[in-house]
Amino acid sequence: MLAPMPGKLVVVLSVALCVLSVQAATVPPRSQPRNAWGAVAYSSTTGAYGYAVDQPSKRSAESEAFKQCGADCDVIRTFRNACGAVAEAQKRYVWETGASRDIAEMKARKKCGADSCRTVVWACTRGK
Repeated sequence: MLAPMPGKLVVVLSVALCVLSVQAATVPPRSQPRNAWGAVAYSSTTGAYGYAVDQPSKRSAESEAFKQCGADCDVIRTFRNACGAVAEAQKRYVWETGASRDIAEMKARKKCGADSCRTVVWACTRGK
């Protein structure tokens, strides 16, 4: 009978760990859908809003946002792999898109122009 060789066990375990770490390093990160569509809808008369994200098409994003918002919605902004925001001040409303929520909101408030501008709705596709 042969005695166990602790050195061989260490080598086998080391090789196994190396193989596992290489496999883990080659697994691609989970990314957002290639064309993730989003939309924000807003009613300038009632203040109602709706949004949709990670939709497969522009049309489905718009449909979902309008469905949530209701029949009174008159503003719609679509975006792809990005964020969208609507800002309002005293019945003046504007919309913008951006690479992140902060950028979309900042651009919308700046475009709105008044000190009283506030973001009324925003949405981002996954990964933004």
